[in-house]
Amino acid sequence: MNHMSKPPASTSGSTADGALLWWLVDLDAGPPATADPSVLSAEELARADRFRFEIHARRYRASHIALRQVLGQTLGIDAATLAFTTGVHGKPRLLNGGGLHFNMSHSAGWALIGVSRHGPIGVDIELLTPMDDADLLARKNFTAAEYAAFLQTTPPQRLEVFFRCWTRKEACLKALGSGLSIEPQEFEAGIGAWAQDTVINVDAQPCHMSVACIDLPIPALAAYAKLNDANSPLAM
Repeated sequence: MNHMSKPPASTSGSTADGALLWWLVDLDAGPPATADPSVLSAEELARADRFRFEIHARRYRASHIALRQVLGQTLGIDAATLAFTTGVHGKPRLLNGGGLHFNMSHSAGWALIGVSRHGPIGVDIELLTPMDDADLLARKNFTAAEYAAFLQTTPPQRLEVFFRCWTRKEACLKALGSGLSIEPQEFEAGIGAWAQDTVINVDAQPCHMSVACIDLPIPALAAYAKLNDANSPLAM
């Protein structure tokens, strides 16, 4: 069977610099005809079955079906034939991807998938939901400059500003595949929506990255990051 159908319930776009193609997937849109579970591996199906609640299992299956269909469509191959491996910290990679890089992020019933041929990338999405501890988390996870800029915004703006900076930091860490080995307050990602270069020190080696926001048609904040040196050995 050829699994080349369009990713289910998705909206797509690209960044202004062309470094990233992205797909926003509604995981709760129901089971459209294109959501074919036969594209999933036995390991993916088994992992879905381990979720305690069906909503989480359904969202997992929907996101991984969409990921396979995006990658299969981009590469022009059957989505079911894609094979994955993981980096040192568990970041998924394609075994037969021909240099294609990807990353996926979830927030409740939404998934954001990013694809690039220009080197390792990271994406992050967070639905804009009320938080009582945004100030505390910002003080703990932002740099001194970021936290000072955060405090200069008006209280009604702070929730959005918090999530903007948070998604930018998460995207950087996911581009590196660094897991929890790098603390978010150790590097600048910025609280603005514009593109910014940053440097993250990994084992005393500087890793140069670019990070920017992604505009989405839902009430959510999202960002992507890419390594400026596509061949960097720091892409873990």
